[in-house]
Amino acid sequence: MLVEDSRSVVAFLEQLLRREPDIELLPPVANGRDAVAAVQRWSPQLVLMDLVLPGGMDGVEAITQIMATAPCPIVVLSGQLDTPGRDRTFESLNAGAVDVLAKPTAGGLEAVKEFRERLLRTVRVMAHARVVGRRRTSRLPAVQSGVTPLVAPVPEARACSLLAIGGSTGAPPLVYELLRALPAPAPFPVVVAQHIVRGFEPGFARWLGGTGHRTVAAQGGEWLEPGGVYVSPADRDMVVRGGRLQTQPSRGVAVPSVDVLFESVAGFHGARAVGLLLTGMGEDGARGLLAMRQAGALTVAQDGASCVVDGMPGAARALGAASQTLTPGEMAALLVSLARAALSPIGRGSPPS
Repeated sequence: MLVEDSRSVVAFLEQLLRREPDIELLPPVANGRDAVAAVQRWSPQLVLMDLVLPGGMDGVEAITQIMATAPCPIVVLSGQLDTPGRDRTFESLNAGAVDVLAKPTAGGLEAVKEFRERLLRTVRVMAHARVVGRRRTSRLPAVQSGVTPLVAPVPEARACSLLAIGGSTGAPPLVYELLRALPAPAPFPVVVAQHIVRGFEPGFARWLGGTGHRTVAAQGGEWLEPGGVYVSPADRDMVVRGGRLQTQPSRGVAVPSVDVLFESVAGFHGARAVGLLLTGMGEDGARGLLAMRQAGALTVAQDGASCVVDGMPGAARALGAASQTLTPGEMAALLVSLARAALSPIGRGSPPS
């Protein structure tokens, strides 16, 4: 189901989607209130949702109501890149959307081809994404999967010099919640490689800053400082070189490589690093997490039941890269224990194992 008020955008999307024999389109909807009613009536496998809609209910509110009454996978079609003020894009992920696509802009046939490939891949994968309904609350949802962080046993407390997080589909809300659980300022730097649409990373970093941590979109050359959270560029790889960050051309895909980041962390931080691999499609991050484990680091893969798409963590578990398989609540408890260990006299003074 398409939820979009622009007739030209609807026509363009229908032209791309109707060519595919495995994709069937319901009648398009032009405003938020009709979208909620239509989803409740038809129970579509997937909704493509604009965020700026007429009629007094924007896309974020429509997503919130859909996830409370008739939950289904929702992919946002956003025309907002790095815009000041309210950032509906990341509000929509907190409300329950599973992924974001940037609306196509002028760029010729090559840009249309790239958008078409991304759209079809996203539609086919996200139609089977795991979602859980959410009751409306006054605070941010706990995680994308609807799993509320629990008071979990501490999996392992150890000294940590760097926390590395990698994720893709469904991961941004979980990254937010994990950073919110981590005491601020953190006693170690945090690096995040998130598969994200080009142009959205400044807004992503700004949104994560709402957790209380000093968060920046990395440009390369930054010194890694305790208390800092560094978000990778969308179309370049981010690597750790000693105490600094560097960026380099990506390996043929327009998303940052979690493997490249994790491998660099393994080489420079070894056993004092901690790696978290979160929900996402594909296998990126599995080999890098294995390199971290082989270097003695604590390596964690999200458990499959809480993943929107259990691709990346599942690949890591199959490869034997994860020393721990944890729920979101257990990961939050782990971060608290890592912060406490780093602040203790023993944690500050212990050498690498």
